[in-house]
Amino acid sequence: MEVGVGEGWGGGPMVSVAYDKSSAHKDCRISGWLRRRDDPEVYTVIRLAEFTYDLEKSNAQTFNVLDPAVSGLVDTVRLGFTSNHGSPSHTCIYRLRVHGHEPNVVSMMAMQQ
Repeated sequence: MEVGVGEGWGGGPMVSVAYDKSSAHKDCRISGWLRRRDDPEVYTVIRLAEFTYDLEKSNAQTFNVLDPAVSGLVDTVRLGFTSNHGSPSHTCIYRLRVHGHEPNVVSMMAMQQ
């Protein structure tokens, strides 16, 4: 699984913030959640990735999962920020893309038990 995060600078829909990058997310964490089939109120949280969004690199940046062996099956992905690039009032994100593959039925059933 790969996670791609991008901001709207460079002619995209958020062109009005193109000159002030202080609201861009900086230190981020991606978590995957898997809810139990028999009790949707109970879930397992897996830390998938932690990264720093670099303003000097491309607007769209890709980050690999920390440990693919433990990432497993998730039904919800959550993006969290612990900092931005300086704005005291808000943090902006334009797009989050998650790339992975659909597991086969046998492995899904084994993980749901």
